[in-house]
Amino acid sequence: MEKNKMLLSAEMFILKLRKLFSENIDEDKIWSQASVDLQEMLKDPKLLKHSKSWPTSPAKLGLEGKHANLLFYEDPDYGFVINALIKKPSAKTTIHDHGKSWTLYGVVAGGEQVLRFETSKDINPIDLPAEAKVKETSRVNVGPGYVDFIKPWEIHAEYNLDEPTVAVIVRSQRCGTYIQNIYYKKDDSVEQYYGPEQIPFHLG
Repeated sequence: MEKNKMLLSAEMFILKLRKLFSENIDEDKIWSQASVDLQEMLKDPKLLKHSKSWPTSPAKLGLEGKHANLLFYEDPDYGFVINALIKKPSAKTTIHDHGKSWTLYGVVAGGEQVLRFETSKDINPIDLPAEAKVKETSRVNVGPGYVDFIKPWEIHAEYNLDEPTVAVIVRSQRCGTYIQNIYYKKDDSVEQYYGPEQIPFHLG
């Protein structure tokens, strides 16, 4: 654990996730259980109160995405991180995957649509394609307490409704240590990049 104490709910989540990693079980099982544990963390009223101090995440593409992330914690042994972001009303992420990272996206406040996409069968995101057509396969309205479990290379997006969305994100490794894809429907091009800017911030 880090020197500066965090919210108790966050510290408990970290301890549980570290225990899962120490058991050397399948990653899918680790992150399935972690999604349940994150739901418990999201219930903490102190987390919602603390989020009032978080800055709105700057976005390089305005309301269209590449939102920076706050960085609360990076585990020294297992490499997982806890991030957060606040997106403005009507903001949209790009259509993207998270590369080889496992990701949990938990909504603290606000509401948004969570979308899933797929490429044609002859395109594999792991090959880092230059072009790819993507097709929307699902769209779900979500609110506080919802945790989206995003497996490696799953293509998705989040579209805000008419209010800001506050989210906590848990990743298997820090952005910048792996490559991921952004899919542009306007011309079917695919951009590779190393994920959102990381802004250190204390959760406590």
